[in-house]
Amino acid sequence: MKFLPFVVLSAGMALLPGCTLQPAVTDAPQLDMSFLVEPGQLLPLSRVNDITGEEVALNTPGRKKLVILFATWCSDSQRAMKALHQSPLIRDESLDIVAIAREQESSELASWAAENDIKTTLVADTDRSIYRQFARAGIPRFIMVDEQNRIVDAVLAEGEKQLEHIHW
Repeated sequence: MKFLPFVVLSAGMALLPGCTLQPAVTDAPQLDMSFLVEPGQLLPLSRVNDITGEEVALNTPGRKKLVILFATWCSDSQRAMKALHQSPLIRDESLDIVAIAREQESSELASWAAENDIKTTLVADTDRSIYRQFARAGIPRFIMVDEQNRIVDAVLAEGEKQLEHIHW
């Protein structure tokens, strides 16, 4: 009888770890980081309006295009935009660059562009309606488009040396 409390306590302690070893319910579903466009496909956009309200044609034949899907709050996007503006691509007269910011307002983008000396055409995709034509998740993304408006490649450009992904 003297050892009964000890036996009961020991049995309870033996069962306790079983509760903590149950599988956690924190296994979140994996994000779908794939593209919804493929090389060889025509660019699904023909026109967008930039942050000043001007219409921008994305289907001009004879011009290469770089479409960037990004967000100003994303550190990878910030790094990519800074690198782009320090590269020769920004001065390439044969290239149209359009950066589309998902879930951001035009006024917000205009302020960010002024603060960061951004010179590319900026488009506000406030409701992700543009972004959803290309992907479900993940930024920044580069979509390289040839002179015939066909997608050459589309990449998720996270991490360092992002501009190395750009090619035609």
